[in-house]
Amino acid sequence: MFGDRSLFDAAAQEARTLHERPRERVEAGAGSKASFLTKLATGSFDVDDPLARLALHPSALALANAYLRLRSTLRAIDLWLTVPTSGPAIQTQLWHRDADDVMNVKMFVYFTDVTRGAGPLCYAPHTHPIGSRRRVPDHDEQARSNDEQLATVVAERDWIYCEGGPGTVVFADTCGYHKQVKPTTDERLLLVAQYVSGTPFVPRAVELTGVVADELTDDQYVAVFDRPRA
Repeated sequence: MFGDRSLFDAAAQEARTLHERPRERVEAGAGSKASFLTKLATGSFDVDDPLARLALHPSALALANAYLRLRSTLRAIDLWLTVPTSGPAIQTQLWHRDADDVMNVKMFVYFTDVTRGAGPLCYAPHTHPIGSRRRVPDHDEQARSNDEQLATVVAERDWIYCEGGPGTVVFADTCGYHKQVKPTTDERLLLVAQYVSGTPFVPRAVELTGVVADELTDDQYVAVFDRPRA
């Protein structure tokens, strides 16, 4: 996806450094997403940060742009750490659709071995905005569905479990039904980059510093500045 391994290896080293850095323990409320997900990096990145360079890689942008049929804006970059917890599946461990835009693309880059026990992304095919299975299943007050409810729209045998080792790259339109399988044994460390149109329904969540506009490709320019070159 990114050519030779050098860029991925640099990003993986950055992810490991952030993972190993001491961090304040936050008491998360029962049932909250923060009880199993921590953002080790988010918000602001130098454009030369290897995590940002993965998100702005020409191949990543080309794939996102081809799906969305436009030059996309990079809305967010996050380094996620998810961990096993006790109790039933909650929050994004239940089936849901993102509502950040009419359509969007998220890129997930794995830095750890994401087996079933680590809680991989699970996707219900053809439930995305231009898919053939757009029926809404029964759901709770947060529009989240359990496995039995989602199975009335897409049979369990068709669900896609995105397992893979370090270096696995997954692209998904998360405006379709998806969840993180509830992890039972292992942590999951991964980059998440989100690509949207120029008119999403939510504010932008990333700031890129140190940008030299003349060094950007046309796709990167739109991704960074949310407008074409003058």
